[in-house]
Amino acid sequence: MINTNKLILMILLLLITVLSQGISDTRDLPGPYKKWLEQEAGYIISPMEKDVFLTLRSNRERDLFIKAFWKHRDPTPGTDENEFKEEHYRRIEHANQYFGKETPKPGWKTDRGRIYIILGEPNDIQTYDAKIEIYPVETWFYQNMKARGLPPAFQLMFFQDKGHGEYKLYSPINNGPQALLTTFEEDPTDYVAAYEKMKMIEPSLADASLTLIPGEKPVSYGRPNMSSARLLNEIETVPQKLVSDTYARKYLEYKDSVEVEYSTNYIGNSSLVKTKKDSNGVNFIQYVMEPQRLSVDNYQDKYYTTLELYGTVTDMQDRLIYQFEKKIPLEFSETQISRIKNRPFNVMDVFPIIPGRFKISVLMKNITSKEFTSLERTVFIPGPENPIQMTSLMLAFEMKKDKAEINLIRPFHIRDYQLYPPVNRLFVKDGLLVTAFQIHGLDDADGNIYKLKYQFLKKGSPPIEFTKDITEYPERP
Repeated sequence: MINTNKLILMILLLLITVLSQGISDTRDLPGPYKKWLEQEAGYIISPMEKDVFLTLRSNRERDLFIKAFWKHRDPTPGTDENEFKEEHYRRIEHANQYFGKETPKPGWKTDRGRIYIILGEPNDIQTYDAKIEIYPVETWFYQNMKARGLPPAFQLMFFQDKGHGEYKLYSPINNGPQALLTTFEEDPTDYVAAYEKMKMIEPSLADASLTLIPGEKPVSYGRPNMSSARLLNEIETVPQKLVSDTYARKYLEYKDSVEVEYSTNYIGNSSLVKTKKDSNGVNFIQYVMEPQRLSVDNYQDKYYTTLELYGTVTDMQDRLIYQFEKKIPLEFSETQISRIKNRPFNVMDVFPIIPGRFKISVLMKNITSKEFTSLERTVFIPGPENPIQMTSLMLAFEMKKDKAEINLIRPFHIRDYQLYPPVNRLFVKDGLLVTAFQIHGLDDADGNIYKLKYQFLKKGSPPIEFTKDITEYPERP
């Protein structure tokens, strides 16, 4: 006999599991979102962005994600227009209008359509369709693509395989000059013979059939270079290189934690997390966050905003250990805001922590601009079973003597010294490099002599090493 209650419970559990996993196949997406993912964004969306989009469970979440997708590609985010988006849809329209005539496919699905959508209008196009010895060929020339990680100049070839159908993207390695010849009775793998025949018919096309990079000499006579294969692979990934897809992961992580108006406004940051211990043996986490930008509002020559911080500490089983909330009102004068534009702005903070391995998460929200950023780290705090302990190394570009008030714990403050760490971990040549750390558990009475060994490594050079006795640091942090 079937237990109906158990059966209903099993069905509900199965349904919850499916919903929590989201959609794994574009065929399951509602029509407009399937079209957006496959046709409108198919060539420019990164694997991370696609995976995140497929996990979303409601149309509202998908709409917010699409908004964020275009926003993070907007070259002028402070204006109403999104030039990237407008140009992208123009390219799709152009591809559909001109590149689908020889095939039942829509133009955006053809090889020429794909390349046009990814790279845009070529600088020049040459056609070869007047000679019966060669199948119809188009050569597209591109220049000034170095900023996208491509050669300064290159050409792409499209040919009608067997003289009919859509124009296919030509590969010197996979196709070879023999694929362009209407009659080639020699060995189909004989690149040299095909190249020599092509050279007699159309010399300029013969050279292009071996390498897509003008002026590049073949490694072996009549043989294609591997550089062309690399170029074709790099072109496919160009759109993913133009934008960081970190925002997509953050959107997925925080869409249930931040208000709707924040969810599409993730900004990047540089951050640093270190540990320290006070004179009473209490462990602390100290961190600094440097948002990509600080957006403010202004009124009567005053600039202001409020930052909200939400921090959590969880164990490796995601059980909450500690949490905090803070509001930081900020107000700047005209002079101060000018300085901030030229120097990074950061927020430092510190909070206590017990021994163990934990996951740290800090969410920072800008109330004025409705932007958010975050940091996540995993930290390990050794317990008393480790008699001698050394904190992780802190590097700073400046150290000032600044005695803190009694019982006041400040971030990146050791003994009577305030440290200023570069969040981006970059140091100026010939500038100051401060190294700071704490060692606990040393006992002068045990008769041991403790030494510190420093080792500086530089690629291609022998390491620089020196050793100092621990007693040489009586007052330094």
